[in-house]
Amino acid sequence: MQSKQLHVAIRAVALVALALVGACSGMASNRDDRLFVPEGLPNANLDGEDVGLTLLAFTLVRGTGGPALYAAVKNEGDAPACQAGMTTEFYDKAGQHVTSAGAVLQTDRFYRLPDGTIISCIDPGQISMAASTALPDVDIDNLGSLQHLFPSFTLQGIVPVAGLAISDVRSVVTEGGSAYIGNLSNGLEVAVSAASAMIFPVNRVGRPLGAAASNGTSDIPSGGSWTFETNSVDALGVDDLAFPAATISQ
Repeated sequence: MQSKQLHVAIRAVALVALALVGACSGMASNRDDRLFVPEGLPNANLDGEDVGLTLLAFTLVRGTGGPALYAAVKNEGDAPACQAGMTTEFYDKAGQHVTSAGAVLQTDRFYRLPDGTIISCIDPGQISMAASTALPDVDIDNLGSLQHLFPSFTLQGIVPVAGLAISDVRSVVTEGGSAYIGNLSNGLEVAVSAASAMIFPVNRVGRPLGAAASNGTSDIPSGGSWTFETNSVDALGVDDLAFPAATISQ
């Protein structure tokens, strides 16, 4: 009798172990490790290859407002890439040009030119994000390829300065889904206007899943701050990257 009871106990433990392994396998299979969505859609540099600014990941999806493109870009060069942007050309499966899109590459690094002008740059090794949310109504399933460029400037004599910074970002539940609350502070020596914050939720490998934004209406003096709340996003991801922007009084 004791032997039979022991056999039953061992079998029960084995079944529990198998169930746990199955659950863990299911969780692993549900992890989103994709760098490019849609998978299999080529996105090459128009000049043949990325030099300096490099495309790491992108998401092209149809959102509630229509098609949108989100991209992660890294500065793998040796110098800051200033006033950087991203342009994308869309081609269908027949190779015909469909449309074009442009976006600012977001950053939180600021530099002063010799004449005192403050500009934004992407530092070497820094990851930036871009969002093109005003695309025409393209048929994503009929696209055959994308091509991109990263226009930017490499400038001499620039000096890094304290600029705008975002802190204390946290997600909140809203009627439309999930949004972000945070604080944008002005570390510049001058006031700024038209401040904005953009938050990109990312998956496990850093692919942006979307973007949430908030636009301020009041000036922020030097040393001042602004508490913001963004619009909602469909997915929060496992982490997020936040970027400030503003019109700087020169």
